Amino acid sequence: MASLSLQLLTVSIITLQRQIQHNYYGSGQTPANCTQYDYIVVGGGTAGCVVAARLAQNPAVHVLLLEAGGPQTVITDMPGNTLFLVGGEFDWNYHVVPQTSAGLAYPSFFISRGKVLGGSSVTNWDIYNRGNRRDYDNWGQSYGLNDWTFDKVLPYFLMSENNTDASVSANTAYHNTGGPISVSTETLPDPVVVAFMMAANSLGIPIVDINGEQQYGTTIAQMFWDNSTGIKSTTANAYIERYNRTNLHVLTRANVRKILIDRSSATPRAYGVVYSRNGVNNLLAMARREVIVSAGPINSPQVLMLSGIGPRDHLQSLNIPVLADLPVGNNLHDMVFVPLYYQITNASFVDPLPYFTVENLYNLYTSASGPLAHHPDGITYLNTRKNQRGWDWPDSMVISVVEYFGDDLGATVSQYINNIQQWTDYWRSYVGGYYMALDPVLARPISRGTVRLNSSDPNGPPLVDPKYLSEKRDFDTILDAVRLTVLITQEVPLSGVTVFPPIPGCQLCENKYICDQYLSCHVKQLARSYYNFVGTCRMGDTNDGMAVVDSRLRVRGVSGLRVVDASVIPEIPNGHTNAATIMIAERAAQFIVVDASVIPEIPNGHTNAATIMIAERAAQFIGQDNRY
Repeated sequence: MASLSLQLLTVSIITLQRQIQHNYYGSGQTPANCTQYDYIVVGGGTAGCVVAARLAQNPAVHVLLLEAGGPQTVITDMPGNTLFLVGGEFDWNYHVVPQTSAGLAYPSFFISRGKVLGGSSVTNWDIYNRGNRRDYDNWGQSYGLNDWTFDKVLPYFLMSENNTDASVSANTAYHNTGGPISVSTETLPDPVVVAFMMAANSLGIPIVDINGEQQYGTTIAQMFWDNSTGIKSTTANAYIERYNRTNLHVLTRANVRKILIDRSSATPRAYGVVYSRNGVNNLLAMARREVIVSAGPINSPQVLMLSGIGPRDHLQSLNIPVLADLPVGNNLHDMVFVPLYYQITNASFVDPLPYFTVENLYNLYTSASGPLAHHPDGITYLNTRKNQRGWDWPDSMVISVVEYFGDDLGATVSQYINNIQQWTDYWRSYVGGYYMALDPVLARPISRGTVRLNSSDPNGPPLVDPKYLSEKRDFDTILDAVRLTVLITQEVPLSGVTVFPPIPGCQLCENKYICDQYLSCHVKQLARSYYNFVGTCRMGDTNDGMAVVDSRLRVRGVSGLRVVDASVIPEIPNGHTNAATIMIAERAAQFIVVDASVIPEIPNGHTNAATIMIAERAAQFIGQDNRY
């Protein structure tokens, strides 16, 4: 082992080098007003980074990428730090409106959405999980999206993938190497996570590659990081920092307030954006070809509605002129999970904590080892009794992960709305110790909610109402998934090393947790968001009145405008949406390049009269609307 002084020197140098690389994308100068680009991408999140980087592969094309958050930091590079990124400086920190069928223990739901270059690819749980092939085939069968069936989208999953696990990447029909996004299988999972996987296997659930031929089964998760470098793989570092294209202008801390739309012709046309940056409002940027909205399933509908694209009645209620009456913000859905907290009675079943010590940082930087290089999760797909779509299309999954409680009892208890003393007593036994979080997840929800504007103020948070578990079938499905999860924990080798205390407010029945009386109460009290929102600008065929965009992601009734992110998903894949969102962005970039040959350009900035006309029109547009 290197001396402490050498470790400290090494850590200091590498930390500085990495942070300088990240800071480059926080220091960009705001361009002159009315600067023209070929494409403007609104939102530098999971999808926005991908589509901007792909478009910029053509050196003759100039792209502007606007991200409301700041650049990444060395903290966001570390796989072991993943769980601590949610709810902090890299997050929008939104809440949903109070729910009536889920999360009754909380006054309101927190929902995580990444506010940083790379978006939720930075703040999510890092799990690489594409979903089921039948999810995508269903897009074709149920929504007329025949260009989005599994065989059509698989090449775009492979395009981005660099799978570093030789045993996985050997299956070249389903995996690839050489793409920008590194994917690795955890090599040092916590023993208690392995124990859950083996307990599931003892009940006949096979061990599988969930991104391979068969999804039903159990496995140690493939993750968005590179085992050889110890760096978390986000779309910011994989697509933006890696290539550093000079024709791609990245502006962080740039919040788009609305899209500029020319209403002088029969078909309105997007030609630019209004944004704020560093305390300066009403900054303008112009797009010769397209504006691409990639702000995510919460913020993309917000930007569109602020721009006059959305449900007529809602926009009129806020005195926003209606440019296109479309069902923007509808069809919101999200996976729901129910946390089951298990005390771990055998300390040998967990690995060391990811503390920011010099030794841990040194091991991360020099050998991609140690607690900061890992965040091992297990995934088990289950079929509940409510699944009528076939065993090969599971309706639920269980995420297993070890967490550490720490010493801040008050912060944890403050999230609850009642039974405060009971919750204090409940969590006190966890203080300073490890616990296993088993999270049964409703993978194919049918409950649908909405995103709406809270006001016409672009700086205000939107109203998010997912209507969790409002459909009885959703409640029954997640209840059965919880029941199956508890059954698995009663199997050897897990049964002897975990304890499952009942939560406050829920009555036991003859001291059996498996009974529906207790489990139903547990679900109602603790079910909450799994942060996989989709659907609010969903795509559909030309006859689909509920679609906001067509199959090539073009906004209906407005030319020069697309939406490219998870909001276009019509029905959620039963996996974590990060991989699917990257796939969508890869596909969209190809659509945009192909369509560019037939999309008319706005006159370029070399024609002085055209530039003056655009600037004057933008100024007039803003001046008539004093909200901006």
